[in-house]
Amino acid sequence: PPPPGGGAGSRPVDTGPMIDPAVPHTAAAYDAASGAVSASVPFHVVRNWTPLTEVADPMGDDTGPTGAYQYPTDASWGANRQLDLRKVTVSGAGGAMKIDVQTNQVTSTWNPQNGFDHVAFTIFVQVPGRAGGATVMPQQNASVPGGMAWHYRIRAHGWSNALFSAAGASATQEGTAAAPAPAISVDRATQTVSFILTDSALGKPASLAGAKVYVTTWDYDGGYRGLNPQVQAYAFGGGDGATSPLVMDDVRVSLP
Repeated sequence: PPPPGGGAGSRPVDTGPMIDPAVPHTAAAYDAASGAVSASVPFHVVRNWTPLTEVADPMGDDTGPTGAYQYPTDASWGANRQLDLRKVTVSGAGGAMKIDVQTNQVTSTWNPQNGFDHVAFTIFVQVPGRAGGATVMPQQNASVPGGMAWHYRIRAHGWSNALFSAAGASATQEGTAAAPAPAISVDRATQTVSFILTDSALGKPASLAGAKVYVTTWDYDGGYRGLNPQVQAYAFGGGDGATSPLVMDDVRVSLP
């Protein structure tokens, strides 16, 4: 409402959850005394993302931790090498985080609803200044590296987009479902898939300074795609899916 005597007034609006500039929002004034409501005013929120750090990754190192992993032999992988990470850029806007993941090639052969296929991104985020967290990488036969303890985990492929907290995470359990899931966008011109986490999704951190992000690639088909000693048309080769890490390529990012 306006101040006593009329005139202009203002109230703060939490735009933290408003991360997609294409989504329209509306605002209206309400007078509690009379019950009158003003006409709605439309607005959009365009965030000013500040790049915080960028890590390049070599071409052709998408061969797993042993260097012996092979892509499935089906031609839809082939020379596309969709799991080969090339660069990860992390940007911030207040407590919100944007993770741009550039790969060798983004494909959509199977008409995926998220705009990319033949790769699943599993991304772990350690929130600065927060205790607890987990080190296990659920269902990937591995742990996060470098003394990291993750608080949130993204698992996304062409048909799913899920966010988990570390509560209850184990080698077999993904953790506790969290919301909102990240917004996903795809830039085919730069072979980049972007993930945006709102500040509320990260528990409203005061700052992203000192955060850690760990990005891994594999693929997903009702679960992480199989890994066998001998490569198959739709299964990776060069390891044992029950014990070998299900990680084709990875990038570690530490924010200053």
